[in-house]
Amino acid sequence: MGFDALVLAGGSLKSISVKNVFTKGMLEIDGKPMVEYTIDALRDCPEIERVAVIIPSSVSPGEWAKKVDKVLIGDKSLTENTHTGAVYLEPDGLFLVISADVPLITGSAIEKFLKKCRKMEADLYYPIISREEMDRKFPGTKRTYAHLKEGDFTGGNLVLVDSGTFEKNREFFENLYSLRKSPFMLAKVLGFRFVLRFLLGLATISEAEEKLSTLINAKGITVVSDAEMGIDVDKDADLIYVKEAIHKRRG
Repeated sequence: MGFDALVLAGGSLKSISVKNVFTKGMLEIDGKPMVEYTIDALRDCPEIERVAVIIPSSVSPGEWAKKVDKVLIGDKSLTENTHTGAVYLEPDGLFLVISADVPLITGSAIEKFLKKCRKMEADLYYPIISREEMDRKFPGTKRTYAHLKEGDFTGGNLVLVDSGTFEKNREFFENLYSLRKSPFMLAKVLGFRFVLRFLLGLATISEAEEKLSTLINAKGITVVSDAEMGIDVDKDADLIYVKEAIHKRRG
C-alpha cells in the first residue's frame, strides 16, 4: 500500500523579485510552475497514490491541476492548511507533506526516502542531507546547516507523518514553525542544555531524534536522504540556480 501526498503550494515571494506572481508554487521555470515539477516527481514515484494540492484563494488552478486528485483552497497557517489536506485525504496512518518550491525533486529521491522509512517504525520521518551530498550534487548552493557530531546536515522539504501524531501536535508544530528564526525562543522550547550541546557541535543525530520524540510524545526519526530534497526556492539566487540546474538536466 502506498502513501497519499499533500503539496503545500502557498508561500510568499517577499525575497524573490518576480512580478504578477503571488506565491512561490506558481513561479514558472521554462513555462511550467514549480508546483508542477513537484507533482510530476510525486507521480513518478511508485510509492505515492493520491496527490492533493492546497493553494491560496488568490490562485487559479492551471493545467497542472489535471495531474492531481484534488485541489484544495487554504488561506490559513501552514499547519491549518495541512489539516485541511489531511481532512480530505483521511490517511490511515502516514501521509506525505511536501512543499511546492522544490523543482529539482525527483520521483527516485522520494521513492528512496519512503523505502527507507518503511524499514523503520516511527510516527514522523524527516529527511536530512549531508553537506557532502549537497556539495557533490549541487555545488555552490547556500543552505543552512546544523552542525552535529556526525557532520553538517540540512533539512529536506517534506515530512512523512502519522495523521494522529500531526493532529495531536498541531499547536506545537505551528509554534515551532513561527519561532524558527528566533534562536532564543527556540532554545526555550527545545531546552537550553540541548541547544548548548547543539551550538557546541556535541549533539548527535540520536539526541536530536530523542528530543523531537519527547516533544511530540511520539517517535520521530531522521532519514539521511538525497540532495534533491534540500533545494528549495526562498530568494532570487535560489531561483537562478534551479533554473540553471533544470536546463543542465535537460541537456
